[in-house]
Amino acid sequence: MPAGYFIAMRVALALASLGATTSLAACGTSAPAARSEHVVTSMSGVTVQVPNQVGRIAEQFPAHTTTDIMLGVGDKVVAIPQNVKTLPFLSKVFPRVKSIPELFHNGGAVNMEDLLQLKPDVVSAVDGGATLKPFQEVGLPAVDMNFNTFQQLTQSMVLAGQVYGGDAVGRAQSFTEYVNAKVQLVRSRLASLPSARRPSVVHIASYPPLVVDGGTSLIDEWIKLAGGTDAASPLSGASGTHVTVTMEQLLTWNPDVLIVETPGGDQGIAANSGQSVVTALANTPGWQNLRAVQNHRVYLNPQGLYPWDRFGPEEALQVQWAAKTLHPELFTDLDIRAEARAFYQRFFAYDPSDSELDQIFQVGR
Repeated sequence: MPAGYFIAMRVALALASLGATTSLAACGTSAPAARSEHVVTSMSGVTVQVPNQVGRIAEQFPAHTTTDIMLGVGDKVVAIPQNVKTLPFLSKVFPRVKSIPELFHNGGAVNMEDLLQLKPDVVSAVDGGATLKPFQEVGLPAVDMNFNTFQQLTQSMVLAGQVYGGDAVGRAQSFTEYVNAKVQLVRSRLASLPSARRPSVVHIASYPPLVVDGGTSLIDEWIKLAGGTDAASPLSGASGTHVTVTMEQLLTWNPDVLIVETPGGDQGIAANSGQSVVTALANTPGWQNLRAVQNHRVYLNPQGLYPWDRFGPEEALQVQWAAKTLHPELFTDLDIRAEARAFYQRFFAYDPSDSELDQIFQVGR
């Protein structure tokens, strides 16, 4: 449908509302007060007017679904991206996700007519600029919640609290204090670590094809925070996330450590296991020649409500897990399973079982 169609729909709705208000006044009945709004500044610096009372949220940003749940507004989400509901632990913690329509596909594309029928008060957007334009054209408040550093992670959480209001404000602040404390702990433990003791790391997102993350990205930041060096950082002209490379390129980097993600969620595919990626790669010529493979330093990245390594609240756990994985001798006092359990209890009011923690840490998978 052309943008003009949707604008016309909005105008018609506004005129119908005005007519109803006039009729009420003629009958001596008080008309409802106009919707109150406040202004927020999105992660891309755009100011947006959002309702003071947000009752319906459309979630374009896949990992941000977990933020909505953490901030206590999961029950207000009326639309989510494709395949988020295939993440098994997310469905366990928040069963309602199974019934939410998957309207956003292929990087955030949406049928605007279907979205308008759900009458969202706000759209949590995966990016700024051109991503926001379709929503702006139909009069839907859309706020870019995207982040690419740990500093921006906390800014994004605070922003979400400002948009949603109510208890979400305090929940966002509580999370911010937690993640800042954990990042500072990791930084202080590794501050004096010499370069020679910082292993080179490549983060594999999926296979086939061979997709890696690095460069200028959140993945690059947690690798470095955790005491590693990002072997994929020389990726020329790449944003850093979901970059397709060849096995020859991986052999050229020849990292000390490989961290393998469980594919799914923001990749537009159903959740699988990290071991499925490793099993497929094991049959690829050159895999056995990699230093990380020969030294048995291939690790499966945990996946909870979402893959820990990627754009959600569980980044607070990711940086701790990665630091202990790369430098276990410096984090002997960190019981990452106990930390994860306490995290889910505190921020999601959910106490994971031992078998669920095994699933998160991909034990036996």
